[in-house]
Amino acid sequence: MTAKMLRRQPLYAQIKQLLLQRIGDGEWREHEALPSEWDLAAELGASQGTTRKALSELVAEGLLYRLQGKGTFVAPVAGDWGDASMRTPGLFFEQPDELAREFLGLSRVNASEDVANVLNLRRLAPLLRIRQLWRWHGIPVALDDVLLPAEQFEGMDARWLRNASGVNATLLHRFGVRLTPICEQFRAVMLPREEASLLGVTGMVADVPALSMDRLSAGMDGRPLEWRQRYCLTHNLAYTRSVL
Repeated sequence: MTAKMLRRQPLYAQIKQLLLQRIGDGEWREHEALPSEWDLAAELGASQGTTRKALSELVAEGLLYRLQGKGTFVAPVAGDWGDASMRTPGLFFEQPDELAREFLGLSRVNASEDVANVLNLRRLAPLLRIRQLWRWHGIPVALDDVLLPAEQFEGMDARWLRNASGVNATLLHRFGVRLTPICEQFRAVMLPREEASLLGVTGMVADVPALSMDRLSAGMDGRPLEWRQRYCLTHNLAYTRSVL
């Protein structure tokens, strides 16, 4: 968000954006307390009431939380996998190993007709494409392609994505957008050549179908904002989602 755009907003909204930026820069981590309303107001040159309004909106949107008598804290962000994981087939109660994320790149593409319809955009509208690889003990097991409306997330910086824990954390802490999945579709597919190369699929494994997940997620107002396609290698691991 530019300084010019900030100046057009009410003061409390400017403070809200500045706090988001500082959280995104890592000044305060998840579950870490922010300074008191009085200290923030003095630092930012605003009234306590204006500062409280900015903080209250961030609390209402789930970016912060309050503990009575203790202060205001940074809320945790749901990871890009949500309640899903990769586990040994048949071992439903296995403690899953955390997947290591590798940011591969940020680029601009044009929306296909299908994507444009789902995201309520015009055909060929500009999109941001984020690609990231997930590894299990160093072995590639999943690949994400994330499509976002470019106009909604103007100013997206590859450095943010490289240093964050994932797309969800970047959107929340940089833009104040919390994504909620609204629909998922699963298919068994043969991997396209480029995706197969990135996942290291060669030899006999190349003839084994991969699990393809298409997921549509919306912002807090219900507007679709993200189309994510994830390819998962499931010949050794099972895509597992907890339902309780």
